[in-house]
Amino acid sequence: MTKLDCVIKNGHVVDPARGLDGIADIAIVSNKIVDMPMEYEALRTVDASGCYVFPGLIDFHTHVFRAGSGVSVRPDYLLATGVTATVDAGTAGCSNFEAFFSSTVVPSQVRIRSYLNMYGSGQTDYNIIEKFDVPEFRPQAIRRLVEKYRDNILGLKIRMSEGVAVNMAAMDYTMELAEELGIGVCVHVSRPLVPLDEIVSRLRPGDIYCHVYQNVGIDNIFDKATGKVKQSMLDARARGVIFDAANGKMNFNINTCKEAVSQGFWPDVVSSDWLSDKYNFSPYTKNLMFIVTKYLQLGMPLDQALATVTSTPARLMGMEGKIGTLAPGAYADISIFKVIDKKVRHLDFDGTPFETDKLFIPQMVISDGEFAFCQADFALI
Repeated sequence: MTKLDCVIKNGHVVDPARGLDGIADIAIVSNKIVDMPMEYEALRTVDASGCYVFPGLIDFHTHVFRAGSGVSVRPDYLLATGVTATVDAGTAGCSNFEAFFSSTVVPSQVRIRSYLNMYGSGQTDYNIIEKFDVPEFRPQAIRRLVEKYRDNILGLKIRMSEGVAVNMAAMDYTMELAEELGIGVCVHVSRPLVPLDEIVSRLRPGDIYCHVYQNVGIDNIFDKATGKVKQSMLDARARGVIFDAANGKMNFNINTCKEAVSQGFWPDVVSSDWLSDKYNFSPYTKNLMFIVTKYLQLGMPLDQALATVTSTPARLMGMEGKIGTLAPGAYADISIFKVIDKKVRHLDFDGTPFETDKLFIPQMVISDGEFAFCQADFALI
C-alpha cells in the first residue's frame, strides 16, 4: 500500500505541458507530484469536483522587491491568486540586487527568478526614473553578480522608452554584454523613442519583448501603411523572440490587442506587470487569471492560454519539467480554480472598457507541497 501525503481527486486537470485536459487525480509525496498508484493511503484528500486543477501559475513579469522598492508588491501575496512562481522584471540593479536576493528571493515561498536592471539602482520608486545611458552602466558589477547568481538571474533588463532611454547605444551595449555573459535580455517597450523595427531586430532567440500590445508614442506593432503586424515582428517570432503581453496599466491597449490577435498574433507569455499601484484591486490587473480571461474571451483556447502562464514561462526560467506542469517528478505547485459565469469589466490605460463573461476564483493553492491558500468554503475531505 503506497502512502501519499495528499491526493487531489475528481478535478478537471489541464496541463499544457503534457497535453492533458480532462478528469484526473493528482498524487503528492513530500513536495513532489508522483504517479497515481492503484492502491494507496492518503494523509489528506482534496475533492476538486467541479473545479479546474492547473499547475501552479507563473507570473513572468512582476515587481516584488517590496523591502527595497516603493513600486513593488510582497511576492507571497501572489499565492492567494494561484501564482506559485514569478520573475521579477528588473526591479533591482547591481547596487541593490544582493539586498533583493537576501530579503526577498531567499525567504519567499513563491519561487523567484530575476532580470537584472541595467541601471544600478533599478526601479526604486515612481518618482525616481532609471537612466539608460552607457556612461551610467557598471559592467564590472553586473559581471560579478551574474557569475555569482547565475542560477537566479535570467538576463538583463532595459527600458527603451521616452524619458528613460537616451539612445539605441544603450540597447546595443546591453545586447553585447548579455551575449558576453551568455544570458538573455528583456526589453520594455512603451512610448518608444525609435521605430520598433530597430528594437526588435536586435533581439535573439529567447529574448523577451514585453508590453507587445502598447499603443502610446511614435510606433506600435502595426505597419502604418497596411495595418498588418510588422514583418519585423513576424520575423522575430520566427527566430524565437518571446512576446510578453505584460499587461500592466499604462502599457496595454485592448484595441491594439484585439487587432493583433485577429491577425493571429497571440502572446507567447501573459503576465501582470504587478506593481504596488494596481495590486489586486484595480480593473487593470487584478490578478493573473483575471488577465488571462481577456484572451479566452478573444478566442484563445484554454490550454493555449494556460501555457502562457505555465509551461512557456517555466521553459524560459530554465525549470521545464520542474514547475508549470503536473507531471510526476515536478514540484507540487498546484492551483485549483472554480469558474463562474459573471460579467467582469476590464480597463486599459486610456479607459477603454472590455467585458468578459467568466471569472476564475482560486479555491486552493499548494506551493512546494504545502497548503498555501484555501477558500473558506473549500474543504479537505
